[in-house]
Amino acid sequence: MAFAFGKIPRFSPSFSPAELAVVAKNLVSQGDEAEQVRSFEQAFAKYIGADHAVMVPSARYGFHLLLKGWGFGAGDEVIVPALTYFAIPALAEATGVTPVFADIGRNTHVLDPEAFRAAITPNTKAVVPTHLFGTPCDMKAIRAIADEHGIKVIEDVAQATGARFQGQRVGSFGDAAYYTFGLTKNITTLSGAMITTNDADLAASVRAEIDGGTPARLRDRAKEALTGTAMMVATHPKIYPFTVHPAVVLGNRLGKDPIHERFGEAERTYESVPEYYRKSRPRGIQAAVGQLQLERIEDLNGARVRNGRVLDRQLANVPGLEVPLYPEGSEPIYMSFVVHHADRDGLAAALRKRGVDTTIGYMSNCAASALFPERTARAPNAERAFADLLHIPVHPNLQDADLEHMCEAVRQACLELR
Repeated sequence: MAFAFGKIPRFSPSFSPAELAVVAKNLVSQGDEAEQVRSFEQAFAKYIGADHAVMVPSARYGFHLLLKGWGFGAGDEVIVPALTYFAIPALAEATGVTPVFADIGRNTHVLDPEAFRAAITPNTKAVVPTHLFGTPCDMKAIRAIADEHGIKVIEDVAQATGARFQGQRVGSFGDAAYYTFGLTKNITTLSGAMITTNDADLAASVRAEIDGGTPARLRDRAKEALTGTAMMVATHPKIYPFTVHPAVVLGNRLGKDPIHERFGEAERTYESVPEYYRKSRPRGIQAAVGQLQLERIEDLNGARVRNGRVLDRQLANVPGLEVPLYPEGSEPIYMSFVVHHADRDGLAAALRKRGVDTTIGYMSNCAASALFPERTARAPNAERAFADLLHIPVHPNLQDADLEHMCEAVRQACLELR
């Protein structure tokens, strides 16, 4: 079923009526939450190819617990890609660890192994290869450099659950990894995240922190369920043109982005780890949804890959447009399809007129961010990407007619902007 009137949303959640039924059942009759959580953790660890998995409230908090679990602190450094979500280097600083920024590859959007090598100092304790937009990093090269220098590898798989590098799932190359399952991700538990590792002591350290949290109130669980249901309905092909799309168009005219305001967060630093992170214990309702999503992940990712490959082919030679590149051996899941155009804002406006909603996303060139004035570094590829990248819809609910409409809209828009 194609989107009516060519009005295509930037994302459409994988949350489905099947998950809604499970949510309703859990709200009415809550089972053994600890058992539900453990069952999902075990299934997820098996899927990734890791020995241990622990549910955590968020990816950023999971990252903090990994640094803390290894005892990293003042004087230690962690290398992160310059193009990243602000909260990762901010949480490193809140943990007492210094973030060091390294450039990404041109149009790959992921950590450049040689930039990683150049950023290493005697104080480097870890590196965070981020599989940004669903594209795996060159884990063979990164792992080899890390092993050479005795550096821990923490994979950021927040946008790439299920992606592979040289046939092996990302998240299984490093010493640990973190994932997130928010409503906009390729699989969702409505909220929450996961860490995986083969280090039993590290897993136990993380679990001890999480088990000290308090259970969520019924009101919080119900709110998550209502949000997921609302977005599932609002982005339905026959409903989106009359609900979210008009709100996005109106918001843009007012200089706002209502979706960013709903799902995003103002960039900031943290004096310490926020207390509300510590209070949230994983919920059975999240695990129950996660189990169903995990059963469907190959189909969900497969639809993204199909759509992404169509966009790769159809947009490869559009004048003024650059499409993504992928490190050799990478098998992306196309969490996002990111194009580059010198007039990014003009392209977004032209696509909006044709019913295609786009976004610049949430990533920043942290190497030049005012949040980290003492950490500035030269990262030309990240700087360029931050200035001209634009996300084109690639979610699983797109049909052939939607893809055809989008590709033609991009071609026409780029011709107008020449």
